[in-house]
Amino acid sequence: MEENELASSAIEIRYIRPKFHRRVLANVLDATIFAFAFIGLFLGMRAIVTSNSYYQSVDSSMNSIKLESSLYVKDSSNKLTDTVTYLKNDSDLSASTRKSSAKKTIDSFIVYLGDKAGDDSQKKVQDDYDSYRLKSTLTYENVAYFIKSGDKIIDNPDCAATDQTYFEKAYAPYIDTECQGYLLTEVPGYYDMNKYMSRIVLFLEIPVAYALSGILVYLIPACCFVRGHMSLGKALYHIGMVDSRFLNVKWGRFFARFAIFYFAELLLSLVTFGIPLLISFSLMAFSKKKQGFPDYMLGIQEVDTSRNKIYKSFEEITLDSINKAKNPVDFHLPNIEY
Repeated sequence: MEENELASSAIEIRYIRPKFHRRVLANVLDATIFAFAFIGLFLGMRAIVTSNSYYQSVDSSMNSIKLESSLYVKDSSNKLTDTVTYLKNDSDLSASTRKSSAKKTIDSFIVYLGDKAGDDSQKKVQDDYDSYRLKSTLTYENVAYFIKSGDKIIDNPDCAATDQTYFEKAYAPYIDTECQGYLLTEVPGYYDMNKYMSRIVLFLEIPVAYALSGILVYLIPACCFVRGHMSLGKALYHIGMVDSRFLNVKWGRFFARFAIFYFAELLLSLVTFGIPLLISFSLMAFSKKKQGFPDYMLGIQEVDTSRNKIYKSFEEITLDSINKAKNPVDFHLPNIEY
């Protein structure tokens, strides 16, 4: 009789919303895991792409052009680096050596353009270099760095700038901006090779690593934590999801929620500077039921599971209540005399 009364009576399960800071910390933890997953997958994608024979051929051709142009050198570890960075970082070089090396780099680059791109390109860059050195704004304490002496442009003997200042303020900026730009626009084939390399990174390596990280962090754990569909961060902070009936979110609605989050927030944020994520966070912080955008669209709420578990059906609630009310079964062997 007691069991029947319990089964027929109303059963009440109380949930509370998790505290806002716990929800934020759970999201931050998931974002941190996402960042590590992205880095790992990006490096994996990078290794796959760089092992491709065509990629290696393009990379080798670009490296040859860079070295021949004099705008790049190989450092002590045989790694290719731009000349300005190499000169700045080599502490054994004197200021006069940096200055003369930078000047020689520009002169060699102009000669290289003549051999590689023709006389017109060489004259174009030489004229630009001469114009640059005679600009009225290129001064030190209101004294020009360079003056024209006959047909040549020379260092201004009246300029008090040191060799290091000449290197940092006059030669290095021209190499980093103008020469690098001319390398891209004047050397035949280099622009196309550079565009290929950029596209591989921007449209293959980054998007694939980013998309797979979203599935790995936000979908797979939520499929494993069936009761509450929790990510690792939310599982740690005991935050689960319930539907409008305050029952466990069914698979169809869960996948719909993930699709909205994945495509409308995560992927779209990649090309919109995170605006969808910011909007969703604002809804979570300030809306009446504290729901993010996907939860608002599908009537899903987050609840604290540290005190009550999330039930899959009303029958499970009833059965669980009955089982809690029943006395445990007393298993024993009867005393039988033979």
